[in-house]
Amino acid sequence: MRTVLADERIIALFLARDEGAITAFDEKYRALCLKLARDITGSEESAQECLNDLYLRLWQNIPPENPVSLKSYACRIIRNLALHAQERERAQKRAGILVELDECAAAIPERETGEITALINEFLDTLPEADAMIFVRRYFYSEPVREIAARLGVRENQVSKRLHRMRKALREHLKRGGVSV
Repeated sequence: MRTVLADERIIALFLARDEGAITAFDEKYRALCLKLARDITGSEESAQECLNDLYLRLWQNIPPENPVSLKSYACRIIRNLALHAQERERAQKRAGILVELDECAAAIPERETGEITALINEFLDTLPEADAMIFVRRYFYSEPVREIAARLGVRENQVSKRLHRMRKALREHLKRGGVSV
C-alpha cells in the first residue's frame, strides 16, 4: 500500500517538474475532483475530461504558482472546468434546438429581425394557449421535450408531433408574410 503524500510534498514535486506529482495528486484527490465535476456536469464522461484538463492545468500552472492549499486550488480549477463544460453542452443543445427551426426560417438572416419577430408573434397569437406555451418553452427557453411532456402530463411523442405541426404551420405563416422558406 502506498502512502498518500502531503500537499506540500505534492506541490514540491510539481515545482521540481517531477511527473510523479500527477500520480501523487491523482491518488489523493481523484475521487474528490471527479465527484465535483460529475455533480456539476451530470456526466461521467465530461467529469473525466475535466479531470484530464485539471492535470494539464496543474502541470502548466505549478510553477509559476505555488498554491497555499492544493485541495482548494484544484477544486477551484475543476469547478471552473466543469462549469465551462456544462455551458458548452447547453450551447450544443441550444444549437440542436435551433436546427429544428431552421427548416422554417432559413431566410431570417436576410430580413430585419423586427419583421421576423413580429411574424412569429403573430403566429403565436393564432395558436391555442397550450401550443403557444409548448412552442415558447421549446424554442425560447430550450426546455427538453421530456420536461414539457411531464409538465403537461402527456407522452413525449405527443409533444414532438405538436411541435412538428407548429413548425410546419410557422413555415406557412412565414411564407404568407413574405419570407421565402
